[in-house]
Amino acid sequence: MKLQQFLGGIEGLGPVTVEKRVFVQPWEARLFGVHATMMGTSIWAWPDLRVKAEGMNPLDYFKYRYYIKWQGAMAEFLVERGYIEAAELDALTQRFLDNPDTPLPEKGNPQITERVIDYLWTGDNPYRNIATQPKFKVGDTVCVKDVPLGIHTRLPGYLRNKVGVVEVVYDGAYLYWDKGPTDGLGTPQPVYNVRFKTTDIWSEIPDHGDVLYNDFFEVYLDSVQQQ
Repeated sequence: MKLQQFLGGIEGLGPVTVEKRVFVQPWEARLFGVHATMMGTSIWAWPDLRVKAEGMNPLDYFKYRYYIKWQGAMAEFLVERGYIEAAELDALTQRFLDNPDTPLPEKGNPQITERVIDYLWTGDNPYRNIATQPKFKVGDTVCVKDVPLGIHTRLPGYLRNKVGVVEVVYDGAYLYWDKGPTDGLGTPQPVYNVRFKTTDIWSEIPDHGDVLYNDFFEVYLDSVQQQ
């Protein structure tokens, strides 16, 4: 993901949507239920959603609402994995478009329901209480890597190649959820809080002693000596 992940002051993208409702249309709540069911039964995971949604044309990505992007990603995924044929999906879509009052199928599976409820209670906790050997310690000067952009990244564009000081080494490790084609991450690893002087990031601003803090996975950092 490039443009969508970090806008960096780009102009001309249209007004910012300030919609505060979680679900704008009733179908969005139902779609979220389908998503939770797929997650709870391990049919798919966050990387599958991100790869599909963020693979859209950037202008389309900005044009559509949140759950419209989810719908397209989920439909494409289910067809690709053979859960439904594209022709069947098209036929069902047309049926409901022509007859919006057609009752939805009501099928239940207690075992699946139990798994989904358990997933909703436990969620996706990225923390792993495991022993780690952090590469950096508090006070170390580090430089943020300029890693090649993959489909999904957690690295802010404005901090690439910037130098800061490690402020906190968090306990345990945190899982970078994306197992697909990302920027090289996929296992639990140490996470750091790094402090930057704002004038080191934006050299044109006045120096008022302001600082900025950002958390990083270890793979995003190098020691200054390695530069």
